[in-house]
Amino acid sequence: MNKSLIVILLALLLISAGFNIYLVTSSLLEPAKKTGVVYSTIEKTVTTTTTQLEIVREIESPYPMKIVDFMKREVLIKSQPNRIVSCSPSNTEILAALNLTRYIVGVDEYSDYPLEVKRLREKGVIENIGGVITLNVEKILELKPDIVFVSASLQGNLVPILEEKGLTIVALDANTILDVYREILLVGKIMNIEDKALQLVNNIREKIDYVQSKLTYIQSKKSVIYIGWLEPIWTTGSNTFLNDIIGLAGGYNLLLDSSGWFMTNPETIVTRNPEVIFITAMSIGMESREIIEKIKNIPGLDSVDAVQNNRTYLLYGQAENIFIRPGPRIGEAVELLAKILYPEIFGAEIPTTIGDEYTKYLSTYS
Repeated sequence: MNKSLIVILLALLLISAGFNIYLVTSSLLEPAKKTGVVYSTIEKTVTTTTTQLEIVREIESPYPMKIVDFMKREVLIKSQPNRIVSCSPSNTEILAALNLTRYIVGVDEYSDYPLEVKRLREKGVIENIGGVITLNVEKILELKPDIVFVSASLQGNLVPILEEKGLTIVALDANTILDVYREILLVGKIMNIEDKALQLVNNIREKIDYVQSKLTYIQSKKSVIYIGWLEPIWTTGSNTFLNDIIGLAGGYNLLLDSSGWFMTNPETIVTRNPEVIFITAMSIGMESREIIEKIKNIPGLDSVDAVQNNRTYLLYGQAENIFIRPGPRIGEAVELLAKILYPEIFGAEIPTTIGDEYTKYLSTYS
């Protein structure tokens, strides 16, 4: 073959290869401007006549990062946390819902959901660090955690003590459902899984939107009073995540004129005359049947509509936990309460006592 022709052909091949490389790299680098993902190309010679291109994805590390926790503290996260201690059940549920269980090395003794966490704790794979308000600081130190998630309202006093020991502490605390979303997104940011965290929040919101769509045509909201303790009677008013759940489930909290968690009395309940009472009071150490009977025998309560019409509901075990833990199961709490309040709308038959089997009363959508 003519040497000049060979030179021309080689030149054309090189130009073609260069043009293809340009197309590949330019198409990959364009989305990198939007996502922050950096791509590089490595050219490898396989034979004297063949060139293979391999695209290597290099993701920029977000660490070190600074975040602001729910105690308004600026916290430095130096590197990817691989050993996590969770000091409250709601924090543990958030971590598990984000598929971070494999990083958990210690939890409080009340963290019993999901079942995998409970089993790992019973096997000793995940260590027990004590009660929610009786944390074992020495045990936490022994675990050498990269990060410790605490409850600001329950364990805020321990934060300076743990920080003095050189631990990285992040305080979470949800007073509203919006706060629950913020907690999830904050954990996602810290663990560099923001997309997963956003997806989890969207899943919760979709469940709540589903319930809301079913309640569009209710004529009037059912009046509700919540009881969380019997002697004395503890309940909830405005500015709490449980009040948010009541509202989203189509209920009207008759104690909205008070804020937060507080004590009330039988006279107030009788005066307000709720159509529905729901109770999460298993920690008083009585059988569910005994609790229902005790409620009915409180002077004056036998005249209340909720008692007269057998609309007093007791939630225990995991059915209780979805209401008292501000975590990723709040969407389930909204649906269950909506079905308690409006069984006819959902075509549901809801018993007056519900425990660990609560999920069978939720739709397949959940």
